[in-house]
Amino acid sequence: MPTFLPPLVAALAFAGYFLPFAVLRRPLYRRVPWEFLGVIAGATALVLVHVTRAPALGTAIAAVLSTGALAFAAWFFLSFSMYGPREDRPAVGERFPDFTLPTSEGTTFSLADARGRRLLVLCYRGDW
Repeated sequence: MPTFLPPLVAALAFAGYFLPFAVLRRPLYRRVPWEFLGVIAGATALVLVHVTRAPALGTAIAAVLSTGALAFAAWFFLSFSMYGPREDRPAVGERFPDFTLPTSEGTTFSLADARGRRLLVLCYRGDW
């Protein structure tokens, strides 16, 4: 087995997570992307077995790189990415939190003033 293969597989698996968004402009919506973590963990386990059977500088470097890729991917997927814990959101049936925002006419809109009327609240982010 070439010593550069496991770190390369780990790096490609991590990059593969971003591929659907880069190509299709559609991100993956799963709580935890286990398949990517599994491929990276498998490559790391493979190189760790290889370094214990045939210790050499190249396999040790490959083991460190693969282990680092696994640690970074686990940190990214489990705590930093969109799969991390979310802020509290209103549940279905709860009252929407009160807010006050400027309107396009220069006045302010307060949700408390509009209680009792049906409203459609659109929240989106954009680049103005």
